Amino acid sequence: MFSLTFTYVLLVWLYSSAFVPNVKAAGTDIALPFVRNPPTNASQILDPRLASFSIEFSYLTTFGGNKTHPNLLTKELMQRLVERTGVGPDVRPGGITIDSSVYDPNVSALTLSESPSGGIYRTTFGPQLYESLLVFPNSSQFVVTVNLGNDTITIAKNEIAAAVEHIGMDRIRAFELGNEADHYAGGSRPSGWSSSDYTAQFLGWSSVLSRNLSLPPHIFQAGGFADDPTPSASMTTVDIINEGVDTTGVVKLFAQHTYQYSTCDPVRNAIATLPNLINHDNITAYLDLWKPQIAAAKGVGKEFVVGEFSSVSCSGKQNVTDTFGQALWLADTILYGAALNISRMYLHQGATLVFQSSNQANSPGFSWYDLWYPIPTDRYGSARASPSFVAYLLITEAIGPSNQSRLALLPSISQTLSNLAAYAVWDPAARSIKEGPARLVLLNLAVRNSSSSTDAGQVTVDLRQWTKNVGSVRVKRMTSAGLDSKDSRLTTWAGQSFENGTATGSEIIERLESSGSVTVKGSEGVLVFF
Repeated sequence: MFSLTFTYVLLVWLYSSAFVPNVKAAGTDIALPFVRNPPTNASQILDPRLASFSIEFSYLTTFGGNKTHPNLLTKELMQRLVERTGVGPDVRPGGITIDSSVYDPNVSALTLSESPSGGIYRTTFGPQLYESLLVFPNSSQFVVTVNLGNDTITIAKNEIAAAVEHIGMDRIRAFELGNEADHYAGGSRPSGWSSSDYTAQFLGWSSVLSRNLSLPPHIFQAGGFADDPTPSASMTTVDIINEGVDTTGVVKLFAQHTYQYSTCDPVRNAIATLPNLINHDNITAYLDLWKPQIAAAKGVGKEFVVGEFSSVSCSGKQNVTDTFGQALWLADTILYGAALNISRMYLHQGATLVFQSSNQANSPGFSWYDLWYPIPTDRYGSARASPSFVAYLLITEAIGPSNQSRLALLPSISQTLSNLAAYAVWDPAARSIKEGPARLVLLNLAVRNSSSSTDAGQVTVDLRQWTKNVGSVRVKRMTSAGLDSKDSRLTTWAGQSFENGTATGSEIIERLESSGSVTVKGSEGVLVFF
């Protein structure tokens, strides 16, 4: 689990103290200049698995179920994504509990050893654990994270061998050694544990494991670090590449984690608010910190992924990450990440872990940022999708199933209205590149709470230049009662809600008026199909 650095906390505090969000009056009109061709900074080809998942290892059976009793909510929600991209998302069973895990072929699925305070200090698992993965689509691939924290290579070897046996190499995206090794110092490693120490251990372990288990080349995901890549970070992708982590031919891709805010301590908890979170400038400035890491990975011919992320670390924040605002944050964060050439982003699912922090705000229970609550609980009520799930529907439809899409953030619109983001998507399978973008995402991050007037922050975007010579222009809308709404039944994608994993209500596909303009309320998003 990620811990936000002090540098970024200070930047956010200065920004939020000095900046008053640009909330426009209802009915603001803006013209969006037509961009026919992909700009020079357009993204790489988008992976249809861009919006993927990380699941806390000790809760994998809760989210997945087993062969005879699969978690039907999880299964339905994953199918909604397959319907839009043609493939299932990647899944990374990982997180902090992987570094206290042990594979034992003689136990059943998963046994947790807990402290009196509820801290999980060991996760023992057996062959039946892999039945939890059956709930995910056959086209899903898995990142297998194994125990590095225990510093015992035999444990990692047994876990990799079990994954190969029970998952199969054809569905394994990569193997990952440990979770957030930059946080080992002073805990599972000496206080002087450094980037060069990680690199040396990665090289040694990956070579031995590859040889002893006859693993294919280029199969490891390196990094997986927690801290923001500021000058004070102890480990980054740039660091380990410079130290030679890619010299033996075992690295397939590089990963780091991102959590923009945190409830791990009172100082950071104080700035983890909806206005700070749902802010396009804050989102882009934060992800820009990773540009050198992405460039370093690309420079050695490897993909860069965000191997675990969400908005607020230490399990989210009540009335912030369990709202529709999280959907807007996800849509803008993932699409902007794609614009920076992040290949996949693995949204973390899990529960509060008491060993994360000694003074965190949350008590045990499912994380407030989970995209869905997999089982009924006293704390959350019935098993259901969260209001944020609709963001994954918008993102997957924006990408599409062609494996040819590229996108770009159009800066002209956000320079005019700071909380309006526009992403153009070029997809030759849907529309010739020479004719222009096939799809356009408009995200209005202006504040419209449930108690606000219905037209609060509303913007009308003139798309007449975009709709010339286009026969039919369709619009799908992601909306809710307000930014602060926590009711999945009132949160819709194209008129339908997805509380139980299936679509409820009639699909509403809008048509642009003859004027070629589309109206987007505050705290709302639309996807335009040309």
